Amino acid sequence: MQPTDSGRRSLLGRAHGHFMTFLRYFLYILGAAILASIVGGVFASMVALISPEFVKGLFSPPDGTSLPRYAAAIGAIWGVFIGAGVMGFCLGLVTIVQAARIFTNKEGD
Repeated sequence: MQPTDSGRRSLLGRAHGHFMTFLRYFLYILGAAILASIVGGVFASMVALISPEFVKGLFSPPDGTSLPRYAAAIGAIWGVFIGAGVMGFCLGLVTIVQAARIFTNKEGD
């Protein structure tokens, strides 16, 4: 039995909606990673300005390197990892809640 045109349209509409949800979540993760990278870089650079000995002991940068710039780069890298991880975890929780809501609605029908 072939699906009707209205059935096809609703199926395509649902697939398009799921793709847009995925795209929105992906952009959330990307935005959070970039924001965390900026915050991490600024924070590490401030720490390097306040306590250069701490950064030298922690990261051991090459000789002749600008310590605040080096710390900003390291902080930005760690910020990307931490920001993407935290945002991914949060969106995973949202996805689990949405899936649970779908399953509980089907049981009530």
